[in-house]
Amino acid sequence: MKNKHIKQFLLLSLLCSALFINAQETNLEVESDSIITLENEPQVDMGLGTEDLWRYTGASFSISGEELARELTGNLLKTLQGRIPGLTVLFNSGEPGYDNPALYGRGMTSWNSGGNDILIYLDGFRVDVELIASLSVDEIKTVTYAKDAAALSAYGMEGANGVLSIRTKRGEVQTSTKIIANARYGVLSVIDLPTVMNAFDYTTMYNQARENDGLTPRYANPDLYKNGGDVAHPDVDWYDEVLKSNSTIQNMNLSFTGGGETAKFYVLLDYKGFSGYYKDADTEGEEFGTNAQNNKFNIRGNVDLNITKSLAIKAEVVGSIDDKDTPAGFSAGSLFDNLMGIPAAAFSVKNPNGTWGNSSVYNFNPVERLRTNGIWNSHTRGLQTNFSFDQKLDVVTEGLSLTGALSFSNQYIGYTGKSFSGLSYEMLKDDNDDPILDNDGNYTYKELGSISDDITDGLTNLWNRQVLQLGLNYKRDFDKHSFVASLLARRQNYSYFMLTFPIRNQGLAFNGSYAFDKKYIASVAVGYNGSADFEDGERYGVFPSLGLGWIVSNEDFLANNDKVNFLKLRGSYGITGSTNNDYRFLFEQKAQNGGGWRLTSDNTWYTGRREGAYPNLGFTWEEKTMANFGVDAKLFDLVTVNLDVFSEKRTQILESAGADVPAYTGFRLANQNTGEVKNSGVELSLRLDNNKNDFKYFVQGTFAYAHNEITKRSEIVQPHEWLYLQGYSINTARGLVFDGFYEEPDFDANGNLNSGVVASSYTNVRPGDMKYVDQNEDGIITDYDKIPMDYNAIPEITGAIKGGFTYKGLDFNVFVMGVTNRTVALPYNYTHPFVQNNNITAFSANPWTPATAATATSPRLTTQDNINNNQATDFYMRDGSYIKLRNIELGYTFGLGKIEAVRLSVTGTNLFTWDKIDDLEAESLSTGYPLSKAVSLGLKVNF
Repeated sequence: MKNKHIKQFLLLSLLCSALFINAQETNLEVESDSIITLENEPQVDMGLGTEDLWRYTGASFSISGEELARELTGNLLKTLQGRIPGLTVLFNSGEPGYDNPALYGRGMTSWNSGGNDILIYLDGFRVDVELIASLSVDEIKTVTYAKDAAALSAYGMEGANGVLSIRTKRGEVQTSTKIIANARYGVLSVIDLPTVMNAFDYTTMYNQARENDGLTPRYANPDLYKNGGDVAHPDVDWYDEVLKSNSTIQNMNLSFTGGGETAKFYVLLDYKGFSGYYKDADTEGEEFGTNAQNNKFNIRGNVDLNITKSLAIKAEVVGSIDDKDTPAGFSAGSLFDNLMGIPAAAFSVKNPNGTWGNSSVYNFNPVERLRTNGIWNSHTRGLQTNFSFDQKLDVVTEGLSLTGALSFSNQYIGYTGKSFSGLSYEMLKDDNDDPILDNDGNYTYKELGSISDDITDGLTNLWNRQVLQLGLNYKRDFDKHSFVASLLARRQNYSYFMLTFPIRNQGLAFNGSYAFDKKYIASVAVGYNGSADFEDGERYGVFPSLGLGWIVSNEDFLANNDKVNFLKLRGSYGITGSTNNDYRFLFEQKAQNGGGWRLTSDNTWYTGRREGAYPNLGFTWEEKTMANFGVDAKLFDLVTVNLDVFSEKRTQILESAGADVPAYTGFRLANQNTGEVKNSGVELSLRLDNNKNDFKYFVQGTFAYAHNEITKRSEIVQPHEWLYLQGYSINTARGLVFDGFYEEPDFDANGNLNSGVVASSYTNVRPGDMKYVDQNEDGIITDYDKIPMDYNAIPEITGAIKGGFTYKGLDFNVFVMGVTNRTVALPYNYTHPFVQNNNITAFSANPWTPATAATATSPRLTTQDNINNNQATDFYMRDGSYIKLRNIELGYTFGLGKIEAVRLSVTGTNLFTWDKIDDLEAESLSTGYPLSKAVSLGLKVNF
């Protein structure tokens, strides 16, 4: 932890603590008759506001921060995996600080990545993913995912993919300040790494590949590589040389909660630290370590003030510092590609003379690079400040209030680096793979690289977002009639370093609800907003929705029913949109650089200009029509049921217009709003709670299914139905269907295919090459034979089971989740040995030879590029389903003298995974920085 950052954090902590201590002292001087009374009706978080749970007709799902705190991951978003039906969370990397997961709401309904972005709100204001990832789970009160039109139409052209709304903890009335100290320490280990061949197997199989190619063996005596003791014939386990078996994660925080009837506060100081897996990354005499590591500091302060009986003010301040260190000169992806890609026989870590080993073929010694290349630091500072007020206007009419809010969030990233490069040496060998010695009998070397150093400082990036809101609210009951309405005006400005023009939008959001006798509910929401991304006069849209609800359990025929404690039927229908910020200003035509001339006597080149794409004169947002039917029930005072069935249609999806404009016209069109997708599914949650005695327990199961289909896509005419994207899911995996290997009887004496044996258009095949199904039965394999596979990499089905119990001071929780209806492709560098000097992995451990023809599990080995075997095919695809023991925790709570409570816990995260993929982690399938499992200890003290 760097001293300058400790000072910054402590200074922020001191200032914030002083502010809130002052707030508590001031509170004692305020008279009790100025208290604003708050209703205790259960509320549902809608992002922009809240609504009484009983009258809510939308579809949403909430979990508590207490549940999320059972995992030690260091990234709030990662704790959401599998816990919210309809929200898909996929991990891509385990690298500290670069591990934000991908989020999908009810699957995918756009083939544009920006068209699937979920809105994230923190305490009522939109924020960036990076700010959320830095938050502490211990400051979270609830996380709610809203997912239907009744909840989303008020967001207008931003709400199509749902809203993830996060609410943080707030102050409570306390006789004295409540202090909670938390400390967790965890040990991480790699879930899975690909298996590569040792030096003997590599050299033996490489020789076999050259023999298959009609070439002489490269390695004269593979036996020399068997034990790795010969420095000229090494056997290097690069994973073992570079990676430790474990790394660590730690989290410590301190929170203060208190206040009185007039002023309340909540303060949190949090630190999270992660170490990387790199072994001995700081042993070469540098004053800094070169390991991958991440240190996060977070400070939060929330204040609630009741200024008068009618005026309430809230303020939220959250600041964060995020330091990420990585080795300089290469990415984690590049490092791990080389760990898998460099053969064990390539070269030694160090030569006999003590210099760094290397090879002119690979020119990358992972150990040398890691220990001597220097360090790259990314320093991020984030700040969000929110101020809001609620002024009751009962003097005008009872139930009326005026609200206003201002939010400013800012993120700064500064980059610094110290990078070095030095010399490494390749041991020279002859054609027989023997080292070349000089006249004195010493090994000879080829010098590689050069000596240099560089310091990087001053590179910066900046994000900021400003939000201004003003609203009117009305809530009043007349006998059996209940009315709620709100009208909110919003304006937002967002800019970051890659934008030439800021993203600006503004508009109105109306929500209204009427209920009769707490039985029959009708709600209307309308979003009217616009974006500066669109042409003047076409910037605004209207996004209405209607929701209906019937609380059946309040009917006389179910009154006092001990079997059906609560039953509500609800439905919604409406429109939302997505601005899809991947594309902006497509209504404009812009000239581009193109071509040019050489002029003047010195032949100077002058760049020319050419027409850009013809504009999209109807450029607009992607629009989604949503229908949802839901059931909420409580049965036998034990079982809670939440069921949602939905159907959606997205139109006006941006896509290339290339299929509509022939190339011979000589011009091209900007992307057009012509695509359409339909999406449907079901979500279910069943929970059993028994809290009637000392032994309290719960069991909950969740299930979510979403299936999309492209119903309209601009495509060129194809000869076969299966070649179209239309009619299939977005990003459906496609490829040839593997049909075994070509065998020797398939060829005549001259090596030509016999009549009747399907041929390949990609290359002249040989025995041991892959054979494919001829889908169109024309006798030759071409791209026309590539068909859609079952699914894509985004799972259609996610399920989870969690349960737990408490008995006196003992508590236990377990969480298992899984996904299915998922097709994934194995990484290319894992499945294609020797191509471009690639290594060979366990995937190719049993290649085709004449002797293994009946049992071979991979094609013949070759050192040459084999186009036929390199095609997209189901042979390289797998069922991506998996079941994961996501979390298990055992805790014990006890009193200790004047300390209110002490809790000790042991937690496991991602301990076991069951899948259908050998040798790779099934979720990310990454050959890069691996995902981790963790075992951690926790201590929590309540004062």
